[in-house]
Amino acid sequence: GALFDLDGTLLDTEPLYDEAEQKIINLYGNGKIIEPEIKQQLLGTPANINCKLLIERYEVKLSVDEFIKMRDDLLIEPFRNCKFKKGAKKVVHKCKYELGLKSAIATGSSRFNFDNKVYNLKEWVNKYIDVVVTSDNIKRGKPNPDIFILAAQELGLRPSECIVFEDGLPGVKAALSAGVKIVV
Repeated sequence: GALFDLDGTLLDTEPLYDEAEQKIINLYGNGKIIEPEIKQQLLGTPANINCKLLIERYEVKLSVDEFIKMRDDLLIEPFRNCKFKKGAKKVVHKCKYELGLKSAIATGSSRFNFDNKVYNLKEWVNKYIDVVVTSDNIKRGKPNPDIFILAAQELGLRPSECIVFEDGLPGVKAALSAGVKIVV
């Protein structure tokens, strides 16, 4: 099986998150620009962990839940117009139809955000993706291996029978812990 991370791997959503989070920091925090090393730490981690770190680092005067709600509201429209990363569609097609692999998306996004991201891509998802696992389906997000283990199980496979396509360090750690092969 092929297990695909979504944000930054299949879809070019990372800049959208950056822009929404920076708007919130500018309005409710100290207005400092999010440093690249902080952005790297956030890739693929659950929203509550991301937002808690941003709140503490940038002195945001919101609760974690308020930050998440505001960010998600800001992202609805941009997500509905997000684009594929270069080469992503080709890789998924090759895995599914040339190599005959079962395919899953294993994303740290909530189902709500996932649905908005694929709003204009539903036909593609239905054609290429057998299983979708979101943060709503697991208790522990990346870097814990739960999401990749569950995605493999949902495909009827063992993790060792899968390969993960991932772009973030927490996702890489999760994949290695799950015992899957990995392409970064």
